[in-house]
Amino acid sequence: MMQKSERSRHWKSWIQNNFMKVYITCPASHTKKRLKLLPIIEKVVKSKGIESFVFKIGGEPKDIFKRDLSALRSNDILIAEVSERSHGVGIEIGLSYLLGLKRILLIEKGNFVTKLAQGMPDTIIIEYLGEEGLRNKLGKVLDKLGQ
Repeated sequence: MMQKSERSRHWKSWIQNNFMKVYITCPASHTKKRLKLLPIIEKVVKSKGIESFVFKIGGEPKDIFKRDLSALRSNDILIAEVSERSHGVGIEIGLSYLLGLKRILLIEKGNFVTKLAQGMPDTIIIEYLGEEGLRNKLGKVLDKLGQ
């Protein structure tokens, strides 16, 4: 298993040698509370010169699966807000691993993310407090990855 510093070097090398595209997602089925964070996350990503795709809400279940799987396949990194439990986001995280994407998981301070996700290779977990904390921490991580 890669050590933390090794993993960081691996990410930096990967980002420097690739044009990045990011898939952005959050829980949407049970509450709509995290949806307001999507434009904030997207703005931070775009400010770093990174192309983004924000998941779409709605549609028939089979269409949703096909659309999201296709979008995941055409991206390099998954950024998922994981402060609330969500089967859909969990499936997207698992698919991203199987498709070889890198992952950035965002969790608001005081919440918990499963140890399975914590141990997933090529995954960075950012714990933040409030929208400004989210902006700052995500921006710093993206800057470090791009160095």
